[in-house]
Amino acid sequence: MSRHTEDEIRRLASRLEAQSARVLRQVEAATRALTEQVDIAQVDLLEEEIDHEEVLLEEDCLRIMALHHPVGGDLRFLATLLRANGDLERAADHAYNVFALVSGSSGTVPDAVSLLSRRSALLIGQAVRALLERDPHQAAGVLESNAQLHSLAEAAFRQSRTLASSFDPPSLDRAFLMVRLAMDFRRIGELACNLAEDALYLERGDIVRHGGVTGASGG
Repeated sequence: MSRHTEDEIRRLASRLEAQSARVLRQVEAATRALTEQVDIAQVDLLEEEIDHEEVLLEEDCLRIMALHHPVGGDLRFLATLLRANGDLERAADHAYNVFALVSGSSGTVPDAVSLLSRRSALLIGQAVRALLERDPHQAAGVLESNAQLHSLAEAAFRQSRTLASSFDPPSLDRAFLMVRLAMDFRRIGELACNLAEDALYLERGDIVRHGGVTGASGG
């Protein structure tokens, strides 16, 4: 591969790192929004930046693949970038959903949702580091936390059912809000697992899906 193409791939890697940082800021802000006021104008601006860069990254990645026909590790990196780029943007979308939900609500968020939000933010931070640092051990740790993530989500759903069982309108509203928040944060955690799978593929060539941690290794 030419020096020019190698430089382009390095620039893509730097842009993926910058995009990851934006998404992490969005997820962390969504977690804070459960308990404190967050500047919605800054949230809107960051969401626009993430969406715009997601499209540009995909276009540039496909252009390099079409023009230069990379092989081996370069092809694996570009394939990983395409997957991770989409997963990051979707995580940011779910974080933005949280802002939309809590902006019109009042009262405290139940403990189960708070715990789930913190776990999801932690997992996506670990997954991003695993991807950028090509750390298979950290990636495997994220995947092994998947069961705990779903346990926290189930706890939030159970708590919402308890709220809804009283059938009074305020409790029903809180229960529905809780379910929607739990679904968004659970999905952020699941996308963290996707990123961990991307990290394992990038470093080892392992294709890991459906809850596994090992796969077929390639060079």
